[in-house]
Amino acid sequence: MDRTPKSLAKRFAGAAFALGASAALFGAQGCLDRPVVPIPPGSTGLVFTKIKVTRVDKVDLLLVIDNSISMADKQSELGRRMPELVAALTDPTPDPKTGKPANVLDMHVGVVSSSLGSHGTSACAVEVTNKHNNDRGHLMPRAGEWAAGASGWKVASPTAEPTAAACPAPVTSTALSWVFDGTKPEAATAMFKGEAGAQQLQTATSCVVQSVKDDGCGYEETWEAMYHFLVDPAPYTKAEVKCTFGISGDACGNNKILVEGLDEELIAQRKAFLRADSLLAVVILSDENDFSLKPAGLNWLPWGYGKGQMQRGWGACATVPDDFEPDLPGDFNRLHTEFKCFSCFEDAKDPNCTVKWATDPLNNDVDGRNLRGFNQTQRFGYNFLWGRQRYVDAFTKTSVLGSDNKFAANPIFAGGLRDPNLVVVAAIVGVPGALVTDTATGKPKSLTDADWEKIVGPIGKRDPHMIESIAKRDGVPVFAGDRAIDPVNGGDRDVADGDDLQFACIEQRSLDEKGCYAAGHDCEGADAAKKNPLCGTAQPASCTSPPAGVPQPFFKAYPGLRHLRIVKDLGVSGFVASICAKSYRPAIEGITEKLKAALNAQCLRSSLQQDETGNVNCLLFESMKEGVESGKSCEALGKGLCTPGAEPCRRVGTDYPPITPEAAAAQLNLPITVIGSTSSAPTRPPTARPTRPASTWSASSSSCRAPSSSRASPRRTSRSTRPPAAAGATRRSPTSSASSASRSARRAASGSSAAPSRATAPRSSPSASAAADPLVNRS
Repeated sequence: MDRTPKSLAKRFAGAAFALGASAALFGAQGCLDRPVVPIPPGSTGLVFTKIKVTRVDKVDLLLVIDNSISMADKQSELGRRMPELVAALTDPTPDPKTGKPANVLDMHVGVVSSSLGSHGTSACAVEVTNKHNNDRGHLMPRAGEWAAGASGWKVASPTAEPTAAACPAPVTSTALSWVFDGTKPEAATAMFKGEAGAQQLQTATSCVVQSVKDDGCGYEETWEAMYHFLVDPAPYTKAEVKCTFGISGDACGNNKILVEGLDEELIAQRKAFLRADSLLAVVILSDENDFSLKPAGLNWLPWGYGKGQMQRGWGACATVPDDFEPDLPGDFNRLHTEFKCFSCFEDAKDPNCTVKWATDPLNNDVDGRNLRGFNQTQRFGYNFLWGRQRYVDAFTKTSVLGSDNKFAANPIFAGGLRDPNLVVVAAIVGVPGALVTDTATGKPKSLTDADWEKIVGPIGKRDPHMIESIAKRDGVPVFAGDRAIDPVNGGDRDVADGDDLQFACIEQRSLDEKGCYAAGHDCEGADAAKKNPLCGTAQPASCTSPPAGVPQPFFKAYPGLRHLRIVKDLGVSGFVASICAKSYRPAIEGITEKLKAALNAQCLRSSLQQDETGNVNCLLFESMKEGVESGKSCEALGKGLCTPGAEPCRRVGTDYPPITPEAAAAQLNLPITVIGSTSSAPTRPPTARPTRPASTWSASSSSCRAPSSSRASPRRTSRSTRPPAAAGATRRSPTSSASSASRSARRAASGSSAAPSRATAPRSSPSASAAADPLVNRS
């Protein structure tokens, strides 16, 4: 997807007007002061949609799972419900027309954790904590951790309740794979085959999900873990700063994070997981906000500094909206000029730079290390995280930024067979269920602008449960021992150490195999049940062997604002469900429906004008590899290309080499008028289209031509002397995104060929971005 302006057809009302604008762009400098024939706007807009003509029968499913503490309950429930999704997609019920399964015939499943280490600081260093703090974006399960005799889940049908099943043979750091037809070439490398293999895939998926565990890094780099594994064209082997570890903070001096190496092992895992022609589905599971740190310069500061050691931002930084996270040069310029917000690391002249962090921790900001990802711009005057647009681009752009600071082809769209319509991104994150659930069906709903305003809108319009805050929030009842005071989050509580946030939502936990609630770290200390809505006073009667400690019958989630804003910006490709649910069945059913729709839907995204008979005017172009076209030719049938009631037919043409207006008109079946060229008479096709109104295309009254070139125009059909483009590919003119038919006819009429196509332009150059980040280059 390029970064050129939106289609001229949407900006201007008619094809004639679009041509007039384009003719001016193509014209030589001498044409700028020539009189131009007035061209009234038409009333018919142009809509261009690339339609995939083959049904997608492959799915590549990536699960990105938060593995920080408190995630065990959620991982267990997701693992329990994943067989339902797998069963629905691999259901062998045959299509009555083909006799083949109506759903997916080939499926890959990969799982990665949210832990990418702490980039050289001690916060999540594996040498002083545990190796689960840095999974490097590699696929699960980890080597040597697939326990013999472990149990997962399976279902007899997509609507059946899960039953326990033994995990299949151990696998290590690889994608799970299944094919329906064991005779296909892909079956040679597939782990599971046929109907029996589909059930094995169910269980294997549930087992890998539960193998992630909840002892990873508390700085969840959920989206960057996804990007590192799936998207980064040059994934690093390590990105670290040199530090001397200390109990109260690390001594790293002015050292900068260095990005080193190319992770060939990860690239091999990606290659085995991601196919060019599959539906890509990504599911995010996290109970906290995203903290995807940008590994550059001094961005290690929030992880390396001890409690109370971070420098504040200027006082004006408190007024910066919480959705503004500066990343690019223009962002920092706006931060400094519009908001008058600077980091005291950069400039300590503001009075706020001498203000100490709170000494009374109760409900106050003490600059605790647990909250270093919270409101960074407002608290520190600087954003240390990757901008959210990075992850929107990951699922929409053909060119993306790699760890080597260079733009390169996006692996998701490499090969030209997948477009953003074949990408689904689902987030099961911290948001009250009532804000994202359809009350009629109990499933997650399609969110309107009004819904999004309550979830991530300005603070004054947002549901108060979705405001990140240490202190108790206006509009949320206060917990006083009875969580029924607020069914959403049990009520806001006192944060005794000033190092935690208020909850977005809570939900009841499942009982363990002994009928008990597990003891949780949230319920440590005296009178926990009176202070925290997550905690209980006694185990239920079903508990036969109570664990030590205060029972924790509820789990919690914090506002997942970055997750949600990314999904919102993805539009129709995104899907949201609440992680605060006792069962994830409704979420899984919603994701399944979303995937099935993406697998089978071929819809135009804009409405088309109908004539008095209810028909619409359209041109259908089929791009194919040379020599593989099929079907009866329109010439042989002797009928117009779109004659109502005509049998579908094939018309093959080319715009290489440049052709005459008459030939273009015959191929495109359009009336063309060329003004100021060798011919001024309308050129019409041999067979007029009875339902299409006549169009007149006008250019400058003096002949303005693009510079002649021997290069070929971008072809629209199969017959070309150039190497053929990939099937379904569309080449764009660098000056207009108007109709391919219009461009071909226009170039033919003027006797010119297309200018060379341009590559996607990055939002900014890496060097410019680095220069604008004062803490990236600070020495």
